[in-house]
Amino acid sequence: MFFLSSTSVLLGVLGFLFCLWFVRRPKNLPPGPWSLPIIGYRFDSGLIHEAFVDLTRKYGPVFSVRRGPFLFVVLNDRESMKQALVKSGEFFSERFVPGHIRWGIPDAEKNASISWSNGKPWDDQRKFSLPALRSFGFGKKSLVPQINLEARYLADEIKALHGEPMDLSGVLNKATANIIVQLIFSRRYEYDDPEFIGALEAMADIFSLVSDTDPVNVFESLVHTPWYKPYRDCTFKLRDFIMSHLNNHQETFQKDNIRDFVDAFLAHDISKDYSLDKFWRILLDFFAGGTETTAVVTSWAILYLAVHPDVQKKVQTELDVVVGRGRQPNTNDRPNLPYCDATLMEIMRIRPVIPVSLPHMTSADVSLGPYTLPKGTIVIPNLWAVHHDPKEWCEPHLFNPDRFLSADGQTVVKNEAWMPFSIGRRDCLGMQLAKMESFLLFANLFQQFDFKLPPDQPTHSMRGHPGLSMPPESYKICAIER
Repeated sequence: MFFLSSTSVLLGVLGFLFCLWFVRRPKNLPPGPWSLPIIGYRFDSGLIHEAFVDLTRKYGPVFSVRRGPFLFVVLNDRESMKQALVKSGEFFSERFVPGHIRWGIPDAEKNASISWSNGKPWDDQRKFSLPALRSFGFGKKSLVPQINLEARYLADEIKALHGEPMDLSGVLNKATANIIVQLIFSRRYEYDDPEFIGALEAMADIFSLVSDTDPVNVFESLVHTPWYKPYRDCTFKLRDFIMSHLNNHQETFQKDNIRDFVDAFLAHDISKDYSLDKFWRILLDFFAGGTETTAVVTSWAILYLAVHPDVQKKVQTELDVVVGRGRQPNTNDRPNLPYCDATLMEIMRIRPVIPVSLPHMTSADVSLGPYTLPKGTIVIPNLWAVHHDPKEWCEPHLFNPDRFLSADGQTVVKNEAWMPFSIGRRDCLGMQLAKMESFLLFANLFQQFDFKLPPDQPTHSMRGHPGLSMPPESYKICAIER
């Protein structure tokens, strides 16, 4: 009897919650799957961008879904993204802060992080950061010697392997991290430096420990469970690494000798509004984003060209003709290297580093096509879906650099559906640096090495590893000096 009455109570509570959910559900939302009250829709673990694409087959390119107490609208085609992020960007430019960011980087959403802040703090940080970075060569040709110097250190590390199978992800991270560290801290680390290795290992763990489907993103009380402790520990290890540089800069700062981005901050009026324990979060954005993006692109490039040796041969032939072997490639060569450029663009298309862009949030009730999105709706741009949309690309799941070339193969052809750095007001701040750095590392590596999969591993998964970014599954490669 007690069992029956308890069951009745439970059913009654669930029925009440369902009625409450139905009554409070905003009208005129995009269609979407039914979600459980409180819990919301359950995504299977794995690659969330693929799960979103699966839902488009039933609900169309724009659909809504609930996760916990939050309403999400997912954009899966170029038209909806352009409408929301560009044409109506003023209403879609706020940032939703997931639980793992809110608790792993305290106050990140308030005023101390370019990626996660909103309103005037975000605007002030962006207006300061871009000019300051550009003054030290950010995205400019003046940074080429520094990138090419790091490319030489990277090549020396790879040559020392003598063609033996090796996972290059670690050394790629060291190279790309050194480029950004020199820009913000005017410091270069040796690849065997324990402090440097520790910071990079912590960052790699952060990117692999957290994904878009983590329950903590919507049920923040889970941060108090043991499961979340490794992520938080890694975040504070990175904080200590960055704070050591900040404290050193504060002690040695001279206003008439601005050495790097940190000195530019200390000399600027914005430093009055940001103590060092807030400014470190801005630097974390640059350090993590500037390291991960280019390293992952380069890792995918090596894997794809090892799997497609015909493409690798064309890239190397073009480099041999235009650049030769006697000097390093530079950005002046880029217009004369259309096949190299197209290949790199195809890498970023078929395997975008961030398949699902950082979450946006509506700042007011706003229309999107025939739908109405209430204020506070979380908007997810699925870049993967656009990059694999058959309406935009012929045979999108095939690796084909020629899709970015003119008929005569001499000119790179742009496509509006190519958006690996997102679009609109909150596109990637480091986009220009990432493009230049990726191109120079790519050209330097394929100028000097043939990359081949080990004889005992002739194939490899191309699906990608779920996390904050999407690197390849761990693989070993043989780099043979040309």
